Order: sequence, then structure tokens, then C-alpha cells
Amino acid sequence: IMKSFRLGASEARLTLLIICAVAFCFSSGSIGQEAFKFGVVNTEEVLKGSAAATKATETLRAAGEKLQKKLEKIGQEILTLQEKKTKTELFVEEAQTADLNNEILQKQQEYQREREVGQQALIEKERELLEPIYKSLEDLIIKVGKDDNYDIILEKRLITLYVKEKYDLTKRLTDLMNENGENGENPE
Repeated sequence: IMKSFRLGASEARLTLLIICAVAFCFSSGSIGQEAFKFGVVNTEEVLKGSAAATKATETLRAAGEKLQKKLEKIGQEILTLQEKKTKTELFVEEAQTADLNNEILQKQQEYQREREVGQQALIEKERELLEPIYKSLEDLIIKVGKDDNYDIILEKRLITLYVKEKYDLTKRLTDLMNENGENGENPE
């Protein structure tokens, strides 16, 4: 249920273009004399390590399980009615099973309605719980970038094949997320 930051195809291309431009500048010497500071962060790992994100995910998982049990119960009722109809059909006229057909149809419609309403409620709850956490992480990355004078901070999973540990900000940001979450502070 928990979604990590995702870059669209055009944003990924833009990021790669920026990296190529930075690499060109380094190779051409235009910023080779200046200190260029960059970092990487695995936002998925930060979110996995975040107490707030873990709590939100747990809440969503529990709600999903509750919905699943409700749907399984209705599904079992449908199966029971279908079995009853099958057994009854052998011994009575088709007109006498019409009530069972209607009951089965109503249960199927109830199942569909409960599934749609439940899924929509889960999506809305996910948005309500996780969007502030994503925004908080984004704000925190920007704050660390500005405070520590980073020129660029990249998503580690999308574009990095190798990076020295000193450039990886994942643990630091996880600690800051939990620190800010426990103190109820906004990183700005």
C-alpha cells in the first residue's frame, strides 16, 4: 500500500539530462574548480524506517483486511445460495428457483457495491494518511539540501548504480523523519 516517490518518464529523462549536464561541466572544467556537493536518498527506505509511515501503513493494512473479510463473508453467502439453487433445481420447476436467482443477484450486487465503496475508502484514507508524510519527507530533503549546501540530491533507486556511502543520506533522513514525527515538528 505504501507508495514511494515516483518520477514520471519525462521527469526521469530530465534528471538524466541534468546528470549528463553536470558530468559535462565537470569534464569541461566549468565547475571543476568549485566544490560540487551531491547526495542520494532511497526514499522508499526512509519511508519504511519512518514510524509515521509504518503506523499509516499498518492502519491501511488493517482496514484492507477488514474489507477482505467482509467480502469473503458475502462471497460465501453467494456460494451457499448457488449450491442451494443447484440442489433445488433438480427437484422443482425453474419458476420456483426464481427467488433464489434474485437473492443471488442481490448478493452479487451487494458484493460489487461493498468492494467498490471499500476500495474507494481505502484510496481516500491512503491519500489522507500518506500525502502529509510524503510532503514532510520532500520538505525535509529540501531543508537538508539547503542547510547543508547540497547542489543536488537524487533518488538513489532510480538512477544510481553505485555511490560512496558518504553521499547516501538515507539513514540521516530516516532519523530526521522519526525525530520530527516524534516531536510533531515541521522540518521547515
